[in-house]
Amino acid sequence: MMSDAVSVSYAVGRADLVSPLIDRVCTLYDEVFSAPPFFWRDDESQLHRDRLGRLLRDESFGAATASAGVELVGFAYGFTVPATTTRWAGLREPVAPAVAMEWPGRTFLLFDFAVHPSWRGRGVGRHLHDLLLGSRAEERATLTVQPTAEDTKRLYRRWGWRQVGQIDGDATAAAPVFDVFLRDSLVDLRAGQPMP
Repeated sequence: MMSDAVSVSYAVGRADLVSPLIDRVCTLYDEVFSAPPFFWRDDESQLHRDRLGRLLRDESFGAATASAGVELVGFAYGFTVPATTTRWAGLREPVAPAVAMEWPGRTFLLFDFAVHPSWRGRGVGRHLHDLLLGSRAEERATLTVQPTAEDTKRLYRRWGWRQVGQIDGDATAAAPVFDVFLRDSLVDLRAGQPMP
């Protein structure tokens, strides 16, 4: 993937943004997450495609993409955590009631986020992060990351996230265990962003 002298264009939207790019998103996901330090299961490529297909049908789905010419070089997407979620109860250690409390529209789950290795260190990931989260109406956001991804976790901390615990992956999860992060507010990312 060529990364010199090519500008990056960004887009933010819903399922209609990602649906035509599903093959490119899946290819980039496979390239990023099949490499160390990530855990990669033999059936992860198909499991990811299946998960993404389900997410695209969620009315709260939101995404941001980064492209250099015709090449997809990054993406970020997620959905609103339902008020009936068991996410917080599933953590290995209990969290404060104020963290675990959900109501409709409180929390956005940044579900998948990837930047092609040749485009890292150029601000592409930060721009995708801020663009997507800044476009959301939710009060806060959460995400999970594999414990071995130390560089990724350092970035998240620098971008205002804090680790609140760990959760076990289910039978179709990308990894057996995840570190759970929370960003308590999205207000600082909303300046100049269109709200849904």
